[in-house]
Amino acid sequence: MLGITEVIDNLYISGLETRHAILNKGIRCVINISSECPMQDLGPTVEYEKISLLDLPTTSIQPYFDRLTARIHQNLQQGKKTLVHCYVGRSRSATIILAYLMKHKQMSLREAFHYLRSRRHIVGPNFGFIKQLISYERTIFGYTTVSFVNTSFGSVPDIYLSMPTARPIRQPTRTASTISNQTASSTLGRAPSSSSKSAIGNTTPLRASFTYSSSPTLSLPIRQNALFTRPIASALPPRSSTTLSSYSNAYNPAANSSHNRPVSSTSVYHSQNQPTGT
Repeated sequence: MLGITEVIDNLYISGLETRHAILNKGIRCVINISSECPMQDLGPTVEYEKISLLDLPTTSIQPYFDRLTARIHQNLQQGKKTLVHCYVGRSRSATIILAYLMKHKQMSLREAFHYLRSRRHIVGPNFGFIKQLISYERTIFGYTTVSFVNTSFGSVPDIYLSMPTARPIRQPTRTASTISNQTASSTLGRAPSSSSKSAIGNTTPLRASFTYSSSPTLSLPIRQNALFTRPIASALPPRSSTTLSSYSNAYNPAANSSHNRPVSSTSVYHSQNQPTGT
């Protein structure tokens, strides 16, 4: 589990966390942006707001951007630690954080996305939320830095394409004792060569190196829909057939407009067998 991730000073993102984990971070305001995560009693010192939204491309999340980003901004000016969370901390909560970074930190959507992804690598708003973030970026700056491109997978946000994967490869410090042990092991009892003896005297730590993928890669949010599903290590509740059907019809002009409104926690459990995955 990733736990609670710090985005910038006093602003955090997470999935559903325990009361102890939240209080241990000194959080003073919690914004729960999910339908399936229950409200938590965190005591009188913690402000709590719950907005019941499903993680579906048809869910209208943009109407909440201005109010929630303003609240986050005010909290941070007061030094009040604020947590935005959903079920996993991947899509809904990330969307609100991205809106905040654009509105109050003057980051472009592309910059905000890559920054947040560097802090929490599973971040990946669903495509409907990306479209609404593009609209919000255009409202703020008068232009947008992200667009959808046609691929063999269908229409995909270009920020999910050709993403460099920088992964630090950290090597342990090489000391005389560790090199000596390695040399003794490799020579199988033979006396070390002069080159080995010279290596033992060199105790300079190896520097961390970074590798970048040179070929185009497709990095899609997990469980975007049935086509884009990727295996993950942690076992999350599977999408129900109803949810997958909603994804596949996400951009159908004839889609029921009733999807474009918040859904209460009660109705979620009645309409779906399993909670959604972010």
